[in-house]
Amino acid sequence: MFERLSNADLATAVDEMVASLGVKEEAPFASLTVMLEKGNTQACVQEIACRLGLPILISVSYVTKDFRPGNAAGFRSSSLSRTDWTGHSIEGIIAQVSIPESLPLYGSASLSGYPIGVRVSEGCSDRPETFIAIMAHELSHVLLRALRHPQRESELHTDLVPILLGFGHCVGRGRKSVRTENNANGTTTHTTTYGYLTDSQFEFVYQRVSGVLQRHNSDKKRLLALIAQVNGSLRKTTGRLASFRDYLAYVHSHLTGKMKATDACRIVGFHRWDYTRDWEGSIANTRTQVEESTVFAESLVHYTSNVVVRIGQRRLALEMTLDRLRQVSDAITLDVKTLRRYVNPIYRLKRALSLQRQ
Repeated sequence: MFERLSNADLATAVDEMVASLGVKEEAPFASLTVMLEKGNTQACVQEIACRLGLPILISVSYVTKDFRPGNAAGFRSSSLSRTDWTGHSIEGIIAQVSIPESLPLYGSASLSGYPIGVRVSEGCSDRPETFIAIMAHELSHVLLRALRHPQRESELHTDLVPILLGFGHCVGRGRKSVRTENNANGTTTHTTTYGYLTDSQFEFVYQRVSGVLQRHNSDKKRLLALIAQVNGSLRKTTGRLASFRDYLAYVHSHLTGKMKATDACRIVGFHRWDYTRDWEGSIANTRTQVEESTVFAESLVHYTSNVVVRIGQRRLALEMTLDRLRQVSDAITLDVKTLRRYVNPIYRLKRALSLQRQ
């Protein structure tokens, strides 16, 4: 249908949809195929809707395998997936999603649990990846309609949605169906392609989306690496603060007259009630930031423009925190060195061995 579209046209369409929908990491589909194999089609379709970000409530009804186009008891809509009653041709139907004109706006409370009727032909588990790919396309119509997306009537842009939102691999496996017929003249192979993209167009789109996803995955990995770096510095600084307190308590209980005047003056200052307050505040704030950033980074699967901005903000904040933590660590280390001069070496050794055992 889109044979005349150039790669530049496809790239423009992909970039437009990425800007509005973002990209999602590929999700495992074993659970979806298991649902189909067990005959739980409704749960499968509901999960597909969920993975597309649709909070709707799916209601599945069936038509028989022997349904033919024109049968009044079957599908009545013109917005249909293009297969025949056996699932092999492009003239008939295997799935239909009824989209009411009154479909609520995406993000509104009324869309949550909004009932959407889906009609499928019996035996859809015969080709699970094909069924999942078709259903993901049909539900993408619902998503774009709920978003009031400017391209909601475009089959090209609707075909792109599942590829962007984590169904690319499944679409790649399910978009073609091959069957063979043996007769007196030999064997005939019939290949059916579902969707509106040609093979080369699908490959171009899939690779372009994969490239975008790979870049965002790299950003996620860099964020996780930075979190690990801050966390390591946090442990180091926390350990040095513990050494400061321990050594200060030791020196306090083992006063000596051989202390330098400058050191004695500093150590007196160490006993001030709020001396470590700023250090403790920095450590506590860093710990909270690390915990929040870890939860954020580890949950990243959907990269929208807003999420990409937040990744950048997190990295910048963590880099600033790391610099501040290093300053705190250096300050604590300087004071620990002062205290160490008056701590028995045997005590320091025993303490180090105790920490190692812990």
